Parts: sequence; C-alpha cells; structure tokens
Amino acid sequence: MPRLDHIAILLVEPQSAGNVGAVARVMKNFGFSRLVLIDSKTELTPEAYHRACGADDILQDAKYRATLPEAVREFALAVGTSSRLVEWIPNAMRPSEMASRLNQYGSTDEIALIFGPERTGLTNQHLRYCQWLMTIPTETDFESLNLSHAVAIACYEVRQAWNDSGDIGRALKAASVGQVESFMQGLELALSQIGFLNTQNPQQVLATVRQMLARASLEERDVQILRGILRQWNWYSAQSRREPASK
Repeated sequence: MPRLDHIAILLVEPQSAGNVGAVARVMKNFGFSRLVLIDSKTELTPEAYHRACGADDILQDAKYRATLPEAVREFALAVGTSSRLVEWIPNAMRPSEMASRLNQYGSTDEIALIFGPERTGLTNQHLRYCQWLMTIPTETDFESLNLSHAVAIACYEVRQAWNDSGDIGRALKAASVGQVESFMQGLELALSQIGFLNTQNPQQVLATVRQMLARASLEERDVQILRGILRQWNWYSAQSRREPASK
C-alpha cells in the first residue's frame, strides 16, 4: 500500500490528549504519518499513547506550530473542515469529492487537511487560510463529530481515491501557500495604491482573489510570472509618478 507522506493532518488547538491519540491511530490505519499540532492546549499524556494503540511513532514525530498561518506556509493546498459555509469559499466539498480532486496534485505537492478545536471547530479566521472547504454531511440536529471520527472519514476517502488514481503526479511542482501569500501581500499594496480596494472592507476582495488563485492550482513558475508582472507594474507606477506633468 503506497504511503501518503505528502499529506499532513493539522489539528488546530486540540484540547484532549485522548483525541490526539485516537487521531494518530486512524492516521496509521490509512497510511498517514504527518501530524501537526497548532497551538495545542494539551500535552501528550499517557492517555494519548494509550488511545494511539501502537501509533506511538506518529505522536513522537508530531510537529508543533504556534499559529495556523505559520503552519500552512509550506503546503501547496490547505483544506479546512467545517460544517459551516463561508462566503469566500462558496463550494464546500464532501470528503469523497475532496479526495478525488486531490488527484490533480502529485506526491511531491504538500497538502494539509485541517481540523478545528473540539468545542468550536474552525473559526472564520482559521478558514481564511484555507483554499478548499470540506464538510461531512450529518444529521442537522446532531452535527458535531468526534475529532478522530472526522479525521478517519477524511483519511479513508483520500486513501481510496489515491489507490484508484495510481498517482500519475504532475509535471511541475505546485506553488506553496507561502509563495502565493507573498504575491498577495504585494498585490494588496498595489491595489491599495491605485484605490481599487474598498477601504471599509478590503479583506472581502482579497479573499475572493485568493479563491480565484486557489481554483487555478498555481504552479511555482506561475507565481514567479505573477510576481514578475507585479514588479514591472510597481516600476512603471513609480516612473509615472516621477515624470513631470505636461504643460
């Protein structure tokens, strides 16, 4: 069975050591090995190892990050999990659809599957750092899933889709979230200078632009070209401001 080392499970503010251990167990069941704990609210106590049922290596190798923006920078794609819809990600996918669409990425492209705190799930602020949104259909009067159960459903679907695809990969490496975000910072400055952004809610437009770029599945060379265009734009704008007005 092929491994899925390019796909990481990110837990945002996990609060239960037992849940973290149970997540490690289901990850190992389906061939996942990379666990990232973001602003963890719990230590990996003996209960975590007990619930891991032998997946101790995943707990021992877990990475720790202080914030979600810091954690997702290295990834080509960040998939948030939530039962709520948000306006800047209009199309929420079920796990099977999400897993199938992941096959447009190859085994060298880093992918993050993100799950929120047990009590609240991912907040709107967390979801702003996600390009895709996955939702697990449940009964409307009892929507809350245990954290490890949600991870198990996602991991199962990804494993099934990966087995079916044969991993043909892609010719060029996908751009990372950090590379795209670096371009977005420059674009935000340029759009502010020309008065394009709504001063009362600039983030609404920028969130839409981020979704446009996410749908494009940018490769590294694409971002390099976009940044080159932005540099030329900035140079031309600076030259225009220095030229004396015509008489």
